[in-house]
Amino acid sequence: MKLKTKIIIGICLTLFLFFSYICYGLYLMSIEDKYGVFQELYYEIDKSDNYFIIVDNKEAGLIQKLDDEIFVTIDDCMKHLLNYSNKKIEVYQFEISETKTDFTIKDAILLKNNEKTELIFKN
Repeated sequence: MKLKTKIIIGICLTLFLFFSYICYGLYLMSIEDKYGVFQELYYEIDKSDNYFIIVDNKEAGLIQKLDDEIFVTIDDCMKHLLNYSNKKIEVYQFEISETKTDFTIKDAILLKNNEKTELIFKN
C-alpha cells in the first residue's frame, strides 16, 4: 500500500473512533438528563428480572423496563418512574415464588423481609 492510502485510512479510523466516543458520551448524558437521581436505578434494572417498588410506605407496585423506559404498575395503572421523583421510594429485586393477579403493600412487605429479596435503590 502507498503511504497516502495508509495515512487516509488512519485518519478515517481515528475520526470514526472519535465520533463514536462522542456519540456514546451524548447517549450517557441524555440518560443522566432524563432520569437524574434515578440514573443509578436505570442502569441497575434489567428487563429480565423482577422488581417491586414501595412508594412512601403507602403503595406498592411492580417495575418494568420497556424500550429503555422504566414504568411502575400500581393498581393496574402504568405510570412512568419520573412521576414518583418527589416521593420516597424503595426498589427491590425479588424472585417469583407464586403468581398473583394483584400486588399490594402487604405482599411487598412480605417480600421485603424475604432473604432472597435485595434492596437495589432507596432515596
